[in-house]
Amino acid sequence: MPFPVCQIRFCLILCISCFAFTAFSQDSTLYYKGSITAAGATGRTPFWQYANQHGSVPLDGNFGLADVGIYKIYNPNNPRTFQWSGGIQGIGSYGKSGNAFLSDAYLAAKINVFEILAGQKRMVSGLMDTTMTSGSLSMAGNSRPFPRVQIAIPKYFPLFFTNNFVAFKFSYSDGYLGSSRINYGSVNWIPNSYFHHKSLYFRIGGKQDRYKIYAGVNHQAVWGGEAETTPLRKLDPPTAYLYTIIGKTVDYRKIGNHFGTVDIGGEWKGKNWSYFIYRQNIYETGSLFKIINYTDGLNGVSVKRLKPLPKSKTYFAFQSFLLEVLGTQNQINKNPLSGLAIFESGNYYNSYLFNRGWSYYGSGIGTPLIPNAGNTREELPRSKSEFTNNNRLWAFHTGITATWMNLRLAFKGTYSRNSGTFISDYGSVKQQASVILNVEKNIKALKGSTVFTSISSDFGDLYENSTGIMIGFRKSGFID
Repeated sequence: MPFPVCQIRFCLILCISCFAFTAFSQDSTLYYKGSITAAGATGRTPFWQYANQHGSVPLDGNFGLADVGIYKIYNPNNPRTFQWSGGIQGIGSYGKSGNAFLSDAYLAAKINVFEILAGQKRMVSGLMDTTMTSGSLSMAGNSRPFPRVQIAIPKYFPLFFTNNFVAFKFSYSDGYLGSSRINYGSVNWIPNSYFHHKSLYFRIGGKQDRYKIYAGVNHQAVWGGEAETTPLRKLDPPTAYLYTIIGKTVDYRKIGNHFGTVDIGGEWKGKNWSYFIYRQNIYETGSLFKIINYTDGLNGVSVKRLKPLPKSKTYFAFQSFLLEVLGTQNQINKNPLSGLAIFESGNYYNSYLFNRGWSYYGSGIGTPLIPNAGNTREELPRSKSEFTNNNRLWAFHTGITATWMNLRLAFKGTYSRNSGTFISDYGSVKQQASVILNVEKNIKALKGSTVFTSISSDFGDLYENSTGIMIGFRKSGFID
């Protein structure tokens, strides 16, 4: 990693630590959390043990894991216009080899409704049920957080001239991905590559209304090294960055590798349950201008209990249901402005230029249902130029949460029909099923403590068949 980035992380750690101890004497917004986990499996770590875990869970099957974090959060009861927050989380694991890294390391400042953030923080983007989803298509929380600078209105802000009936939120950030191997160009490696992200979402309906409609769009692009890969274009970094932001086409190709979704959803709150439906529609280079890949996207239906059961009740009760369907078989991507055949087929999460595709430290930034080629069975076709060898699939995902005898139960199950990519075609459909059941229980004697266990399994043609069990202890709370 470049020395300047290491310096930035070191400074963030010092600043967060100093500010946190200052905050300790002022209010109770200093929050801590930590956990220890042990896991064993018959093969590699099953899919739902490591997917959407921010790159923290090893794939070794048998491992130990520990993490600890301390955070300064915003005080919701503080009327001041300016507040700050920050966090540090360290993760260490040992399986076939040891590994340690910082997951979160950031500082943020809130000025009225605006927030400015610097560092790396766990984030997701897109309309979805964040608790049990298979993963957002754009940013799912599947990979490690990468260093970024972001300005945002993170919570829906009502527009006064609509009598607060319409609200919006947005984000704009630029992150650093490190060096990248190049598939096509005058060099085969560049020292620096970057991740650009922006989003804008609207909510129609007041905060207390029973009916709400959501709509928005997000746009991401991996870029960098244009001066090295295409020296004849003479694109300096500021120009390349501008072209990436606006999606400019140069010599019939976009600058940067672009991907995004157009999202829409609806919510209704009843007396005891809330209902949420949503759709994330994929667009890639050129296809935003014309709805030609409408079959590709994530569809979801979520039902959640609004009123918690009385504490004395110990009978079995459902808390939430989720059903999602993901389709990515179409990938039609013709550019209506140029009509060139080169744009007729997409290659989701791969890039003709960047060998890393949409990944950070080997994990996909988007949905984990489109995996790193190294995680699939060795006998499946793959290309050295592709990050994933499976981006054409239909997947059906369900999530259920429930309570019983003071236990919290959570189940996830996914069935997929996988066809590979247009370059690495499987020839026949490869079926795959992955499931996990997680059980948690609070420990009254140790306030803020939880013991948990899970059993998970993979069986099918995409991943190695494996069954694993995980047990752990977690503690969190505020420092008064």
